[in-house]
Amino acid sequence: MKQRPGRARGTPVSVMVSVPHGASAGNMLRHGLLPRLLAAGDSGSDAAEIRVVIASPLTRDAAFAREFEHERVVFEDLPAHQPSGLEARLQSLMQAAYLDSGITESVRIRRAEGRAAGTIRWVSTKARLARTLVRSVARPASRYDLSDSLVSHRSAEDLFDRHEPSLLVVSSPGLIFSEVPLLRTARRQRVRAMAIDPSWDNFTNKLLPVRRTDRLLVWNELMRDQAIGLHGYRPEEIRVCGAPQFDAYFQRGATTTREAFCRRVGADPARALITVSTTPRSLYAHHDHVVRRLSDAIVSGRMAKPAQVLVRLHPRDDEDAYRTVRTWPHVIVEKPFRPTVRVADGLAVDVMPEHQSHLADTMRHSDVAVNVASTIAIEACVFDTPVVNVSFDGEQPVEYVKSARRYYAFTHYVNITRHHAARVAETPGEMIDWINRYLADPSLDAEGRRRVVLEQCQFLDGRSGDRVAEAVLDELRNVLGWEAPSVLEPTSQAVGG
Repeated sequence: MKQRPGRARGTPVSVMVSVPHGASAGNMLRHGLLPRLLAAGDSGSDAAEIRVVIASPLTRDAAFAREFEHERVVFEDLPAHQPSGLEARLQSLMQAAYLDSGITESVRIRRAEGRAAGTIRWVSTKARLARTLVRSVARPASRYDLSDSLVSHRSAEDLFDRHEPSLLVVSSPGLIFSEVPLLRTARRQRVRAMAIDPSWDNFTNKLLPVRRTDRLLVWNELMRDQAIGLHGYRPEEIRVCGAPQFDAYFQRGATTTREAFCRRVGADPARALITVSTTPRSLYAHHDHVVRRLSDAIVSGRMAKPAQVLVRLHPRDDEDAYRTVRTWPHVIVEKPFRPTVRVADGLAVDVMPEHQSHLADTMRHSDVAVNVASTIAIEACVFDTPVVNVSFDGEQPVEYVKSARRYYAFTHYVNITRHHAARVAETPGEMIDWINRYLADPSLDAEGRRRVVLEQCQFLDGRSGDRVAEAVLDELRNVLGWEAPSVLEPTSQAVGG
């Protein structure tokens, strides 16, 4: 697509950065991108006044605004967006064609979930209509073309008219609805857009396919191959950078001792620490059952060592639901995030650097990590902490499409279990047995954990945030014509290089 003409050196330049919630603030702004953008125009042959427009609902949070305050940073609200009218109808046809394709095992499961819940209907009929009458919505490379040409958003257009961005940087390739008007407007106004994808399951596990952006930054080669094979990206449009949110895990420096960490969370350093990381209750509503079984095993002496349970709540989990859990023997509950304004998708926490450090300490000092098919499994593997996955539900089993069992068939999570990096417990008894085996021999499955780290993290040097910032700067220079265009090819750099 034709781009806006490049700007002469010395001409003010705007880069728009979308930050839809606190998790994206942690992934994007707090890993070097903002200072690198601001510094890029201060000196050298590319000198220009670079302004950064942060579009975010967090601008309503005074602490967030103070943190990123700068004479060349402008704050704009990022309002909620819900597709309606023509946009919703076109999206429904595109979604049906995508789900009907059964492109991954995760998509097939997601379709079955929607059918069981009654939230997705007439998929095959709408898919046939799409493939017959609106063929572009059924093709990976052009799924969003028609809606982008026919639908506009006045608020986003006004935002672009005020700031005239040369580059748009978003936190997801179209899977966060509040960013869709920005991406659509960028395309309509021929502004280059790039997405920093922060999640390993976005390409295989969603009810909607990702949209194509001009450039895409991903963690690893697995994600690159999925973007190409499933979503119509070309190899030269993708750059493998690693996961900035994991950088602190690989950087050398002072670490918190076990004794100091236990004092911080109220734990006993003499007892084994079993950390249960929750997921939102809409995805798994039985964590109280899991914790109850662990507490009972500790009290009854069935646990191989004196132990305690640290329940780490997901940012989207409801703290009030754990009031009773807090009263159980040897159980600690925490939600270690900074409260902030509630955003469009319901998230109301901000992820600060100290929270990532706390998570690193948690995984480093846990003896076993227990979760339901969570990204936390990767982070546990970084610290060589054994992982037990829960695939049972409450007191009574539930049908497959509503059960935790289905999560272990998801395309992205198979890349954990196929390496035997985590053990999947089908009953509470199996969960206790696997925890006891790991307490007796923490080296069990260490090789599988090592393989997961190499495959998922890609780089072990703690500089993924630097690679993301450099990729964004390369793209800005390319757009402005300040240097010969940089070809964004998939990196061939070895893990740890």
